[in-house]
Amino acid sequence: MPLRSKAPLALLVALGVLVSGAAPAAADTLLRLNGIGPLRLGMSRSAALATGWLTHRTSGCPLGGPPLPVVYRVAGRRAPRGLSGTAEFDGGKLRVLSFTRGVHTRVGVTVGRTTVGAMVHRYRAAGFRASAQYIATFQGTFVTIRRTARGPQLLGAFASGNVVQTLAVPDVPVCE
Repeated sequence: MPLRSKAPLALLVALGVLVSGAAPAAADTLLRLNGIGPLRLGMSRSAALATGWLTHRTSGCPLGGPPLPVVYRVAGRRAPRGLSGTAEFDGGKLRVLSFTRGVHTRVGVTVGRTTVGAMVHRYRAAGFRASAQYIATFQGTFVTIRRTARGPQLLGAFASGNVVQTLAVPDVPVCE
């Protein structure tokens, strides 16, 4: 009889470990309007580096003029596996997070899976202002998400076809 009572308990403990182990990974890949995981827009570069999410420092687009932004890959030892993205700092503060793989948004937009039309529809249904515009210079469509028609951009996306290939907060970085 004691063997029977311990088996269900062991099964519940094992199931709890599996569930609790999976939840943080999903939460860590949620791209919010202010950041992802421990990275928050506006945080200092030193605080962002201390998260362990950033690696491989480079310079940003030279066409913006000096001083050049500082860019890191979001692939540090503590970053979730499968993420492919960058963090851009300007004036020592985190200004842009951009991802080409491994993230999703609260309304279910996923890089590489969601169409431009579906993204616009989902954000409009959630009460945001969403628009999409094809820009010939970049041979692709940019999606812009705002709270109000004239408010600041909160989220951006880029698609060279019909499927979102880049998600970024607050906007997709480009180097013309």
